[in-house]
Amino acid sequence: MSSLIGKRCIISGGSRGIGLAIARLFAAEGAACTLIGRNMESLTSAKASLEQKHDSQKHDTTPFDVSLVNGWEKLVANTKGENADILVNAAGISQNSFLFKASTPEIDELVATNLMSTIWSCKYIIPKMMKQRNGCIINVSSLLATHGGRGSSVYAASKAGIIGLTRALAWEVGRFGIRANVLLPGYIQTDMTKGMDNNGELSALIPMGRLGLADEVAEAALFLAKCSYAHNCVLNIDGGLSAT
Repeated sequence: MSSLIGKRCIISGGSRGIGLAIARLFAAEGAACTLIGRNMESLTSAKASLEQKHDSQKHDTTPFDVSLVNGWEKLVANTKGENADILVNAAGISQNSFLFKASTPEIDELVATNLMSTIWSCKYIIPKMMKQRNGCIINVSSLLATHGGRGSSVYAASKAGIIGLTRALAWEVGRFGIRANVLLPGYIQTDMTKGMDNNGELSALIPMGRLGLADEVAEAALFLAKCSYAHNCVLNIDGGLSAT
């Protein structure tokens, strides 16, 4: 298992939820994290919570809308000459409406935020990794990408696209020493799932009897980041829900 000490990790959606949990664990393992999100206040707070493991380690924040290609172009231009050792795409928004009721702007935002942001980040960060002949991409999808869900058709489609993207990238970039993997979290305790299990009915459907923790997803991301032979993995973190 390789070390994260001195590695530069870029994390979209790094100001909260699963993205922040991954950032905190990776920082504790010695990585220097660049947190990306739309809200500067949230990013600043998130950065303050990261461990400074080494004196030379420097975490930073870059606020922009990850669904827009120009943000990724500027990020790469501003970090010319710096390594991009690990890319984590954890930015995402949820859906709670039937497709026939969803508005066009809502559909556009879901696809742009969940899928296109991952495509743009990979497009612009991969060339940096190719020059290094090394890199690790961890894309966060969802169990709903393979199992669907009531009122989540566009969300499920966007997350399914992430699986297809990651598997295709695994074939494209492996020869450059770049690994590409995808996580499929089930129902995780975050702001996105708040209020979904107030009566315990959702937990009752999960073999482990509870929702997962963002820290548990982070532990899976750490395995993918450190295991040098983990490539083209589609890793469920769902408490066994996919078995039902």
